[in-house]
Amino acid sequence: MRLRLCIVCLLFWALSAPAVAQNITFKAGASKLLYDKRYYHAIFGEGVAPVIPSVGVNLGWRDYSDSPYAFICNHPEYGIALQFDGLADAVSVDGPGLGNVYCLYGYFDRAFVQTKRVRMGYYGGFGFANCFSKLYDPVTNPKNLIFSTMLNSRIKFGLQAQYQFSNRYFAGIGFYFNHSSNGAVNFPNRGYNAYELTLSLGMRDKEELAKPLPERRDDGFRRKFQFDVQVSAGVMSNEEYFDYREKSGLGGDNMYFPKYSFDADVLYKYCRTHATGIGFDLFVTPFCSEIAKYLYMYRRLDNPEATEEHFEPVSFGISIVHEMCYRNLTVTAGVGRYLYDNDGLARNKILYQLVNIKYHFPDFADTYAGIVLKAHKFMAAESIQLCIGKRF
Repeated sequence: MRLRLCIVCLLFWALSAPAVAQNITFKAGASKLLYDKRYYHAIFGEGVAPVIPSVGVNLGWRDYSDSPYAFICNHPEYGIALQFDGLADAVSVDGPGLGNVYCLYGYFDRAFVQTKRVRMGYYGGFGFANCFSKLYDPVTNPKNLIFSTMLNSRIKFGLQAQYQFSNRYFAGIGFYFNHSSNGAVNFPNRGYNAYELTLSLGMRDKEELAKPLPERRDDGFRRKFQFDVQVSAGVMSNEEYFDYREKSGLGGDNMYFPKYSFDADVLYKYCRTHATGIGFDLFVTPFCSEIAKYLYMYRRLDNPEATEEHFEPVSFGISIVHEMCYRNLTVTAGVGRYLYDNDGLARNKILYQLVNIKYHFPDFADTYAGIVLKAHKFMAAESIQLCIGKRF
């Protein structure tokens, strides 16, 4: 019933779209959740990860301008998307289980291969994943360690192919990876990761198809080094405090603290849309003493002889960074290795991952602002922060 209602809503939303969007794409498929033995057995049973239905609609615009970015990226499509993930259809072995997820995000679709009929490329999106029901509750739904907040982040990326079977209409297939979590702002926050396979049907605007493409021109780009300096700040909850409260029978609760990062990147920009280099990253966790305190109290529940650890607020590392940009929007992905780390967050970690989405203001001394997501094990979010920076 929920799935049928969501499809009706998506159709209603899309039918009003032609007045504002060039391209409309409907998607329907299934997502396979990645099994996580730390907690999935409590929800779905041992060794079981469900397959859930997903439907969505994209409203997009192709860049037919004479911008050099448009030529380099084969006149990509960008827009907004709405997606429904039927998590409530996953049967729980104990408790009410999970609620459906409603996603709203911006996306970018670039073709590597494009002919008159065939279009193949990658797809990336970032936005919000909203869960309105069956959230974690220490009394009524203690097994849902995936979502504890209504508002979460959504990251989506993958590969897709489309076939233009008429002048305006096309069909396609896509394979994507989806991640949703609140970035450790509130616990529990295991989030969910899933692989998604979809079929799509779309329609292009006939007036846009009739427009001739502009001629490519020399934009004066020259290879060069670039330097970015950035500061980030956000709010984190103390997972050790949450775990201690839960194990003590007091009910999961959250304490909130600031978290900071400082980054300096040296990149070589070898084409207008890509740059690669290294980053020097410094992370500040001011509440590390609170982490140690509640970790000690948690361990003493099982072992009265447990001793308290000492954590340090500053960690630092070096990362390999790759940047992709389109006009003033930039996405930077980095994989780093800690040179020193003892802040108490996700102990015994070696590598970290950073995803940075930022918007540049060239007329304001080439400053920028954005969002930074830091993770470990390529799936477990440590923090989400806002950032400001400057390019030299």
